[in-house]
Amino acid sequence: MKFNIPNSLTLVRILLIPIIVCLFLLSPQGYRTIIFSLFLLATITDYLDGFFARYMKQVTNFGTFLDPVADKLLVIITLILLITENQDIFFLVPVLIIITREFLVIAIRQRLAEAGDNIKLSVLFISKIKTAIQLISLLLLLYKFPLLGIDIYQLGIHLLQIASLLTLISFFYYVKKSWNVIIK
Repeated sequence: MKFNIPNSLTLVRILLIPIIVCLFLLSPQGYRTIIFSLFLLATITDYLDGFFARYMKQVTNFGTFLDPVADKLLVIITLILLITENQDIFFLVPVLIIITREFLVIAIRQRLAEAGDNIKLSVLFISKIKTAIQLISLLLLLYKFPLLGIDIYQLGIHLLQIASLLTLISFFYYVKKSWNVIIK
């Protein structure tokens, strides 16, 4: 593994996850602002690692592999933490859609690699929008406190529902693009 700024930022993002988990489990309400801040820092590292990798021409195979793993870990673990305080169907269904899609896309990529196919599942614009809405929703759900008379938590749930719809759309694109290889 080559240590460079982008890979180091990805590793920082991964290292922030257990800190977020510990603080959430110690006191889900008491450390909410710190948890929010650490998650925000993690999302900023996600943007910066890609920016620096391209800008400084430091794209590596290790970084290409690890960055999406770090993203998926951050999102899935945060969603699991949030399930501990909200089992409402309008929260659970989007969570299940998002987590299921993440595992299925990993499976599709693995199948494509096994088949030796050259299909490149490039990131769609809708996937970038989905990711942005998903991260904003998680930030709001982690913050939780009302702001300027707005129920931030409820807004976070609504954004998570939108993100789950976009998640389904992008998933169907990936399946359509790779279907002939998947069923071989």
